Amino acid sequence: MQGKDNTEEAASTNNLPQTVPTTNEELQETAIDNTADITPRYMTTALIVLAGCVALMFTGFGIIIPIFPQRLASLGLGVEMLALMEGAFGLGTFLFSAPLGILADRIGRKPVVLFSLGGFILTNLVLATVNIPALFLAVRFVEGAVAAGLMPAAMAIVGDSVPVTHQGRWVGYISSASAAGIALGPGLGGFLYQILGYSSPFLLSAGLALLASVLTLVLLPETLAKQVLKERRQRKRKQQEKGSDATTLVTVRLVWIFLPLLSIDLLVAFWFPFILPQLPFYFAKVLHLQPIDYGLIISSASSGFAVFPLIFGRLSDTSSKKLLIVIGGLLDMSFCLGLLFLHQYPLLIVTSVISSLGASLILPALAAVYLGTTTERNRSQVMGLRETAISLGVLLGPLAQAVTGPFITAQTAFAVGAVIYLLAILLALVALKDPPKSGEHQSS
Repeated sequence: MQGKDNTEEAASTNNLPQTVPTTNEELQETAIDNTADITPRYMTTALIVLAGCVALMFTGFGIIIPIFPQRLASLGLGVEMLALMEGAFGLGTFLFSAPLGILADRIGRKPVVLFSLGGFILTNLVLATVNIPALFLAVRFVEGAVAAGLMPAAMAIVGDSVPVTHQGRWVGYISSASAAGIALGPGLGGFLYQILGYSSPFLLSAGLALLASVLTLVLLPETLAKQVLKERRQRKRKQQEKGSDATTLVTVRLVWIFLPLLSIDLLVAFWFPFILPQLPFYFAKVLHLQPIDYGLIISSASSGFAVFPLIFGRLSDTSSKKLLIVIGGLLDMSFCLGLLFLHQYPLLIVTSVISSLGASLILPALAAVYLGTTTERNRSQVMGLRETAISLGVLLGPLAQAVTGPFITAQTAFAVGAVIYLLAILLALVALKDPPKSGEHQSS
């Protein structure tokens, strides 16, 4: 039965059955087997290309961020439409992360990466010309849906091709690439808008995605083993012959198995989108700061998150992942505490950098736990479920703020954000357990 086969391959937090393979050596052998006909030097080059593709696509995301408010204002639209557009993007990501993760386990990682990049190209070309509000919403939904496949497939490539002792640092490199793109993009997009007009940022964003597509097509190998693809096709034929719905059963079981990790990801993803709508008004009306001051605080955090994973990502390979998640969570939560208790601008800059350091510890550690407790047969599907949990947190945060905003102060929102993060830390302390070290085994 496919459901039984797949769920037995998953592994573990406190309550998860032991994965197969069970040791670092066996995981390393699996990673080598996946790319047996590829030299280590070429695979390293391919992973650098993958990080570059992620950076290019996230630069494209960043480029168009400052353009939407200007475009909507010129059409007589305001904050409500902008919120709906971002909600549409988040909804698309939420709905399609898991299905695209499943698809990457069935047909391979590379086709899903190309699909995401190609979809991003098309949606940016459409956004360069659209003037109708309903189309804005529809295109942003489609953009979120197609982009949802990139990170699950990228993380699965790392898990397929990198030994477990080096996965943390590569997760850190890819996290830095995405953060660098987001940090670089808005300034570049704003400059292009001022010089060349509305369409130019979208065209450049599409051009960067096209470059990433060419690099992927030429230099990125398929890392999902051919034997696994063959088994998938055979199982799919058997399911069709029997008329069963095993895929749904497998997904439900994987959600249950990975529920503690998924819950932590959801809570960690929720807090910042929840407090974000309050920030510009709090800085302006309470702290009497200018928009450039607000921008510098956000840029400091983004820059830190672009740099720190390069330095500290490898800690996930050598240190307790549970400890890194707890320490990283406490540091990341410091931004909420700084907003509550520190009103001096330089100190807020410091707390934003400390927060980015915390995020640079917790996110690679969480990703390394997922990668270390899955196999090539379900890795991309599980990473898709993870992206679904993250997308749900990003989606629910602004919605919760929209509902509660009229009734709470900014300080209350910051306190709620800190409490939510504290819940994630407590859950990590209670539910997570470090995987066994090399040579050790755990019973199911």
